[in-house]
Amino acid sequence: MGTYDHKQVISDYATGKMTPEMAIGHSLQHIDKLYEAQTVANVSWYELRSKVDGLENRINALQKAVDRLTALVEKFLPQRKRNSPDKP
Repeated sequence: MGTYDHKQVISDYATGKMTPEMAIGHSLQHIDKLYEAQTVANVSWYELRSKVDGLENRINALQKAVDRLTALVEKFLPQRKRNSPDKP
């Protein structure tokens, strides 16, 4: 069963081309379609949120690994002289 365009339902009801019962029936069909769309949107949002959370956890773990490697590399690099800003 196809649904009547909601603007057309309002227009037809306002001009008397549609009975109140017909307008209510079409309105209920639209409400049902909206609930279906909202359910799909909620599921999609939760799936995306889950993926984002997983990626954030991976990024945090990778950042910790980079920090550990940077600290290790800095231990083995020769200390630079800090006598003057002109000298490397």
